[in-house]
Amino acid sequence: MADTVQFYLEQMVPELEDLEKKNLFSKIEIKAIVKKRTNFEYALKRRITKKVDFLRYIEYEMNLEALRKKRKSRLETKPSKQSVSDYAGNRRIFFIFERALRKFKGDIALWLQYIEFAKANSANKTLGKIFADAIQLHPRKAPLWIMAASWEFEENANIVAARVLMQRGLRLNPAEEQLWHEYFKLEQVYIEKIKARRKILGIDQKSQALRELESTDEDGEEMIKLPTVTAGEAEDMDEDGEEARAVKQMEESVAEKMREGINPILNGLLSQIVYDNAIKAIPNDLEFRTKFIDIYNDFSDTEAGIQHVYNTIHDDFANNEDARAYLVARHLNAKNEENGHTTIKINDPKFVQAIRECVQEFDVCVQDIPTTKMWELYSDFLTKWRGAVTETNLKKYFTKLLIKTFKTVEKNELISENLYLTWIDLLRSQNDAPQALSIAVHACEVFSKCVDLWLARIELVNATEEATESVESEEQLFQLALNKNGESFKLWSTYVDWIEQKWKDDALSKEAVDELMTNACRKATTLLPSLVESTAERNRIKDYVLGSYVMISAKISGIKKARETYKKLINGSFPTLAFYKACLQLEEEHNMSQSSSQQSQHLYEMALRLNVDKEDTYLAYINYLNSHKLFTKAAAVYAKAQQDVQNKESFEHKYQQYKNNEPAAERSVLGNQNNNESDTEMITTSE
Repeated sequence: MADTVQFYLEQMVPELEDLEKKNLFSKIEIKAIVKKRTNFEYALKRRITKKVDFLRYIEYEMNLEALRKKRKSRLETKPSKQSVSDYAGNRRIFFIFERALRKFKGDIALWLQYIEFAKANSANKTLGKIFADAIQLHPRKAPLWIMAASWEFEENANIVAARVLMQRGLRLNPAEEQLWHEYFKLEQVYIEKIKARRKILGIDQKSQALRELESTDEDGEEMIKLPTVTAGEAEDMDEDGEEARAVKQMEESVAEKMREGINPILNGLLSQIVYDNAIKAIPNDLEFRTKFIDIYNDFSDTEAGIQHVYNTIHDDFANNEDARAYLVARHLNAKNEENGHTTIKINDPKFVQAIRECVQEFDVCVQDIPTTKMWELYSDFLTKWRGAVTETNLKKYFTKLLIKTFKTVEKNELISENLYLTWIDLLRSQNDAPQALSIAVHACEVFSKCVDLWLARIELVNATEEATESVESEEQLFQLALNKNGESFKLWSTYVDWIEQKWKDDALSKEAVDELMTNACRKATTLLPSLVESTAERNRIKDYVLGSYVMISAKISGIKKARETYKKLINGSFPTLAFYKACLQLEEEHNMSQSSSQQSQHLYEMALRLNVDKEDTYLAYINYLNSHKLFTKAAAVYAKAQQDVQNKESFEHKYQQYKNNEPAAERSVLGNQNNNESDTEMITTSE
């Protein structure tokens, strides 16, 4: 090991001598560099080499090279001949990367870092080798194929090599969506570059048409007069007439083939072939196909290609609701040269016609696919644009269409919970609360397990003048909803919030609140355990209701009433550990007397009876006692814990961590600071 390190250090001698000769680094700095490199080299020769050692070495060399370049540019007044120190730094970084990748061949992130460094230093020959090695080791990694093809096309201007790389990658990874999209984009970029070049040369179709327009004149006044041809010149021309005509025909043929309107390559034939092959490899993915349209929209003159994608979606996804809805939305798409693909603006005259076309096509869709999902997509479309438009007639138009849609779906027995909710929201936005309540009542009968419908119905009770019920009716609705949906945390939390809000609005007395919360706790305790199995959601409901009762009691009547409440619940409701934690938090907030400490200790003792998370509960109890300077009691609890917990070794380990927590944290911070200083130290001087 020492011999290898010494060999590497000896290779640095010419470079270091050159740096000193050019006055870029002093002797002291060079000694510091040698010492630092020696430490890094020995670190790389450990029995178990770590990736971080290579990365730190690379980072150090990069910083050192940046410093060398900065000093050189400052000291040299005119360009000088390159010497060994000018390229030795980058060569060493490449060498370290190679050594690292020999150890960590499977690390893709390290390969990508190596590639980026080679690109930054314009090491084209090295890049070719890097890509070849990386792809050979990781042929299933699409980003490597894409980066290699991108480098060939953008840096080497070699479209053939880029295509070969993408095709090889796709042969090995035919189901890799990213590869197909990037290959498709590559062909589009290539076509775009050809068009831009033709435009600069003035041989594109638009430029030729413009020249023809400028060279013609209806009156013939600006026509260029050709010189007259003598008889001798005509005779000479006749001698070579056949050859001249042949050349002319050939030129016209080539020009005709290269016209943009006729040339299949410029019309996107290759891109279309890529797309067709892609959908053969991945046939049933709608989102995969729509991505090709997004790519098309970034380029010019792609209308034919976009239409081809639309046609394939229509043919292959004729019975797919999402696909049909996507095709409908295409009528609202617009494309311009400045912003690319956009949606037609509401104030655009084309908007109304586009909406009509969408509605007509949706009418066909719901006939072809008479499913609930298709009607929901239609409803979502109308709802979205109804909320977007501001013009009165348009809003009425969307409203009528929505009402007609809801009635049709209900008549055909295809209505869903979401459609009912949208219908209710529409009626509420029109201030038609009675009709909305009528729909909500019927919806709750059809979908009694939908919590959102019950909540909408409850909200509509107070908003409806025809409703004679008041607080009691809302309470009855809540009870009815809870009987149907006892497992819904959203419904329980809304009910508890409603009780508290009614008390704040003076609509409920303290006694009424206490009675309602007592009944809620009883139902949460008796209803949930009667179910087949206990789940985290059901325990969450029980914890929330019981904890809320305690908190509301504290808000209404103070800490004494809250203590009475949680003692009552402990005796009759079988609370969980989360409930005890909430009570302890409440006691901590009202820690004003010795009685509070006694209550907290009682809560800890009760929590330990649950036989759940005993190790953490004991540690929290000991921490509480020590924080209140009850050291004797803390020692007794610790002794009891040693006998009570099952995994004594684990508890002891956690207890020692607890005891040494703050000092250990301080030592850890100091240790990190020392490590950072040693890692970031590069040379004795700084710029």
